[in-house]
Amino acid sequence: MFYLLLFLAIILEVIAVFFLNLTNGFTNFVPTVFAILFYCSSIAAYMLLNAKGEVGVASALYAGGATVLVVFTGIIFFDETISLSKILGVSLIIIGAVSLNIKESSKERMTA
Repeated sequence: MFYLLLFLAIILEVIAVFFLNLTNGFTNFVPTVFAILFYCSSIAAYMLLNAKGEVGVASALYAGGATVLVVFTGIIFFDETISLSKILGVSLIIIGAVSLNIKESSKERMTA
């Protein structure tokens, strides 16, 4: 359930960012309404997510996952550039997210 809520919160935020880019500084009404609705939905899913797991891990995964998908969304839909620094940054975020999800052995937890 934790990962389902995490995925939902991330996807809703990415959709909100997509519409936010179309608002033209909040001058386009329909994309503005969609951006607000999707952000509110994302925050609601994130609030439920925090009740299901560790707050620090949930926050890092939510922020990192959304950042990675927003970078890809910008490249695919808004013709943003791909650079070595973007590739490196996204790679580091992915490595961090994976490392947060690696389960520690009981021996490692006892010594920490």
